[in-house]
Amino acid sequence: MILSGISAVIYKSQGEKIKPALMVVINSVISWLAFIILVSAMGDFQDIFSVPLFPFLAFVFAAIMGIIVGNYFYLISMQLIGVSKAYPITMTYPFLTYILEILFLGATFNWKKAAGIVLIIVGVVLISFSKINVKENDKELFLEKEPAGQRQQILEKPSETAAEGLPDTSSERQIKKDAEDTVKNPTKRAAVLGVILATLSSITWASGSTLIKYGLNNTDVGIIPINAGRLLFLIPLSVALFYVTKEHKKVKKITWKSFALVALAALLSLFVANICYLKALDLIGTSTPSAIAASGPLVATPLSILFLKEKVDWKIILGTVLTIGGNILVILIL
Repeated sequence: MILSGISAVIYKSQGEKIKPALMVVINSVISWLAFIILVSAMGDFQDIFSVPLFPFLAFVFAAIMGIIVGNYFYLISMQLIGVSKAYPITMTYPFLTYILEILFLGATFNWKKAAGIVLIIVGVVLISFSKINVKENDKELFLEKEPAGQRQQILEKPSETAAEGLPDTSSERQIKKDAEDTVKNPTKRAAVLGVILATLSSITWASGSTLIKYGLNNTDVGIIPINAGRLLFLIPLSVALFYVTKEHKKVKKITWKSFALVALAALLSLFVANICYLKALDLIGTSTPSAIAASGPLVATPLSILFLKEKVDWKIILGTVLTIGGNILVILIL
């Protein structure tokens, strides 16, 4: 959770320089190379080919569902219904993971753990809403996709329709209003699709954790060779996503500093944090690691405030308290 929170801040700092799909490609390649080097150094390279078929398929599908499909569904749902609606839906995945653990992995229900997971979800949503509100208060938000020259023209030069006494539809106020209306009042079909995709995103993340635990229960191969094998399948998928989303046409010149920072974030999140998370799943089941891992904003938000100059409000403070309380409840059940 700590490492993922740190990497999230790094990703955000480089978001304007490297597009998301390209980040996915870099993450897949860098993390896979790191696992291959580690496996080779440990002398366990042959173990990659020793994983039984069905557990290995479970690991591969978990990676595809969690890292590729789930994140893609979440991004699309945000576009259709807005972050304020998509995020709470997707953040139900720790509780859904707990349900799947009870149904398929033989876990027993405990109200303290359930309450802790709910507190974590509420706290994380509050923290994330605070970020949304800060950004929505920025008057440049709905102009940031326009070229700089066009933004200046929109802000300073009245349009021909305005000169004729008609509503100035190219003004900053109208652009902001149109953008807000698009998020607040999506068409019924788009709203339904957005809710479905956000729900599917939660399901894929929860299912991914459950599949990983199933695989770990049915093989004696270590998590490091397993990761080296399964991440290889993500590389062609991430490259395909990069081309399908047409981001390859928008790639700007990337500095070595930006690439190094994203690579560092990949090593923290998909290499070291991945090892820690899978080991936790192996030791204590799926629900507790999922709940704790979902608390990433608990680390990312203070770092964003410190290094990215984000503001603090009551939602961050209350969300932090709830998230800490939820984590305490979940951990005490161990």
